[in-house]
Amino acid sequence: MSIEFPISIMKTLWSRRADGQWQINDMKGLELSSGNADEEGFFVLRGDIQLMTDAPNSRINDVMSMFAPTEFLMQQSIVPVVAWIEGEPAMRCIGTASIISCTGYMLTAAHVLMDPIESGYGATRDGDQVRMHDDLNFGILMPFWVPTNGMTMQKAFRFFPIEQAWNWGGWKQSPLLHEDDRWEHLTDVAICKIPEMPNGGSHQPLNMSLNPFVPDEDAYALGYAEMPDVKLNLQNGGLLEQKNLMDLHVSVGQIIRTFPQNHVEKEVSTPGPCFDFNARIPGKMSGSPIFGARGAVVRGVVSRSFSGEEHAYGSMLGPAMHLPLDSSDRTLASLLQNGNEGMAKVEGVGL
Repeated sequence: MSIEFPISIMKTLWSRRADGQWQINDMKGLELSSGNADEEGFFVLRGDIQLMTDAPNSRINDVMSMFAPTEFLMQQSIVPVVAWIEGEPAMRCIGTASIISCTGYMLTAAHVLMDPIESGYGATRDGDQVRMHDDLNFGILMPFWVPTNGMTMQKAFRFFPIEQAWNWGGWKQSPLLHEDDRWEHLTDVAICKIPEMPNGGSHQPLNMSLNPFVPDEDAYALGYAEMPDVKLNLQNGGLLEQKNLMDLHVSVGQIIRTFPQNHVEKEVSTPGPCFDFNARIPGKMSGSPIFGARGAVVRGVVSRSFSGEEHAYGSMLGPAMHLPLDSSDRTLASLLQNGNEGMAKVEGVGL
């Protein structure tokens, strides 16, 4: 089966009501394109100015997320995971994450979350825990508009630190004396939490699905392919170069096979329930959301790929949503059903 173009993402627009509850103000299908008709399978996202709603509210912070180019609107929900140690001249891009709640819950790959300790950059093991060093900044970048002279606006970037994180698995002792213990993942899905938006604003979450992919279903992954390190201005702590920063890439393919019992049968090396698909997935796209149902919902995250090949693996989101976040058996699924975190309940045939 061939992929049907054009493709789009169903994007919701959220805000906080006067009583503190979150609400969806509107939704819109955002077409994903590069502006070049010859680029369909893998491209840098570019688009026209979009108005997310015909009835905007009066909050200036919310207005900034309603009226923007397609790529900016998607960058409010899909963000690069970055790290840098205080005093170093550059910020490292590690992977990609996606916003899944108005309050700042995020979805990424577990191996992205473990990068500081696995790379030896800013973290050490303390018993069964990973301890981030005090001088390590580990979080995400998100663009926003700031006014300049006259009526013009300029894109700037805000850093949000990861305050909490959850991934599932355990340390496995190496049989070799010269090798350290390694973390064995139960799944390559991880959940993180960043601070809420300032001034009562809302993060703009993507829609999640408990349902799995099926073979031959179209799959779209959006992430920061091969995003280079970002140079820092050590005098003021800002970014030294902002031009063309955060190009969001779109990779399109189809599901080949699914492995729903992979946590038991271990058919492939990607941990936990997973699937493979025939899309080009370069480095730094690990943790990227993978959309199904013609772009309506997120069904998984990018786990691993093969350099130069159109073949990659993703971890299924649905099973991971039932894993406990704490000792009270709170899960992502229970937050979706019962919490006040601003997560959309998307229901319908094929979703």
